[in-house]
Amino acid sequence: MSDLATIETKRLILRPMQATDHDALQAMIFDPEVVAYLRYRRLSTPAAFNEAFENHFLADTTTVFGIETKADHQLIGFYEFHPEATTGILTYAITPAAWGHGYVAEAGRALMAYGFNDLRLDVLEAHYASANPNSGRVMAKMGMHDDGEMETFKLDSGEKIHVMRYVLTKNDWLTEISA
Repeated sequence: MSDLATIETKRLILRPMQATDHDALQAMIFDPEVVAYLRYRRLSTPAAFNEAFENHFLADTTTVFGIETKADHQLIGFYEFHPEATTGILTYAITPAAWGHGYVAEAGRALMAYGFNDLRLDVLEAHYASANPNSGRVMAKMGMHDDGEMETFKLDSGEKIHVMRYVLTKNDWLTEISA
């Protein structure tokens, strides 16, 4: 496994974050629509973002990927694995201008191969807020299977959020790609 993995799809380049991604990523992280249900919604100051950018997004070159379009080489989002033993929990975010174009599923399918083959994970998992059913549909398009509700929590606004889980095992993935 290379320390600096770059993966290409038909329309995207998935690559380690670069210092030049700072402003585009900060704009995404500070957009409440983008991070409404992500842990990054707590990064509310430039100093907090800069610390996360330096210590996580730039520092982790094997499990954090910028999503760049091949057409114009713009950063449109990020994907990351949060490895826990042999399970990788996927997190992603994409700028609103790129919503609805199939980029998240395209990137996700490519990163599943990376997760299973290079990171040697046995299970990939992704979570989404029930208030954002589009994320669940994306996970299904990636071949993941609905595993039901994981937990419920309340946002600062008082809104109750049901966290749903999708899962794909390496065995299921191998069966699907060989079919």
